[in-house]
Amino acid sequence: MVIAILLAASAASAQTAGEAALEQLEARAGAFAAAPAAPAADWQGYRERMIAQVGAQDAGLNEVRFLVDGAAAKALEDAVAAARESVDIEVFQWQADADGAAFGDALIAKAKAGVRARVVVDGYGTDPDDPAVAALISKMRSGGVRVRVRAAPLFDGHLDHRKVVVVDGRTALTGGMNIGGRYQSSWHDQLGEIRGPAVSDLESAFQSQWRAAGGASPASSAAAPAASGGVETLVVTHEGGGHDADIKTAYLAAFAAARSRILVADPYMTDSGVMKALEAAARRGVRVQVVLPRQNDQGEVLAAERAYYPDLIAAGVEVYEYLPRMAHDKVAVVDGFWTTFGSSNLDARSLSDNDELNVIVLDADFAAGVEKTLFAPDLAASARISSYSPSLVQDGARAVSWLFSKKTASPQRP
Repeated sequence: MVIAILLAASAASAQTAGEAALEQLEARAGAFAAAPAAPAADWQGYRERMIAQVGAQDAGLNEVRFLVDGAAAKALEDAVAAARESVDIEVFQWQADADGAAFGDALIAKAKAGVRARVVVDGYGTDPDDPAVAALISKMRSGGVRVRVRAAPLFDGHLDHRKVVVVDGRTALTGGMNIGGRYQSSWHDQLGEIRGPAVSDLESAFQSQWRAAGGASPASSAAAPAASGGVETLVVTHEGGGHDADIKTAYLAAFAAARSRILVADPYMTDSGVMKALEAAARRGVRVQVVLPRQNDQGEVLAAERAYYPDLIAAGVEVYEYLPRMAHDKVAVVDGFWTTFGSSNLDARSLSDNDELNVIVLDADFAAGVEKTLFAPDLAASARISSYSPSLVQDGARAVSWLFSKKTASPQRP
């Protein structure tokens, strides 16, 4: 109880510059999403607003495969195995375990075969001071892989949390999955495999981080060829450190546009603006289903999430806890047409502080596939929470959940 009181007191008195920045970003995103409700969602208008006001990249038509768990891990391995010219990887955490080492060996083999192999890892998610990590990076560098470590900040949470893999400038993968056994074998996770113009946008995102980490970029690659068919795709990049609220705005605008159903799966979901948007949608008659992992690797985040349950349930939101294992996917579907997946969680760290990247797909068949592949089995493997009374500690965690994004000394959310 003492801890809860101290947490609540801290929340009441904290008026730091970081908190003020978060409030400004929330006001901007909330104002954008607060347009008067229309009888039906105008997704073409949504697309145009995202391009004009949020800076989303209009990637046209792309072939996109939505992949979960083993299928995602296999696609990642197969893409690297098929590389003939280049492999560019930007990832938050590369584990120095058996799976991470095997992936490193595969990349070394490609480098020795003449493929240009470049890697950017975040220095907090992939700690170069860890002896096992240092040995893995040294081995890759000795094997011809160009590895850059983005230096971890000392006093803020501005990290590179993106997961982007681009092969030969023609195939890209992005989503929630890092590299290593936790992600590719143990946890429930997701990637999207993309072919088409969006690949060039993902390559540009990688190039910017490569240069920021001190790497020299070659001449720009030719634009990825257009897909013969496929789905309408947007690429939304978010620059952390309080620079923009682009991914949050994209989410809030979609939730505001919803008329029938919202499905959300996310492990770290504590942003008050997101919660309010979901509650508002439920109150106007939208069926809202939220899936969170019961086996959350971050106990303080789970506590904060559960403190939101009474408000969500009272508004009519269906809250589910996924039971089998830790679920690390970050996916949402709105009205069976709008889908997003990517690296961004729905907390202050992702929506304000980190560099993130999400893909938005506007297509009914694709959305139906995501519902069938991810949400239907996950809901079946979840327990619905119909009532909940949070503890004082959980209420305290909710009150200061925005502070989690500033604590670089705490265990890092992947």
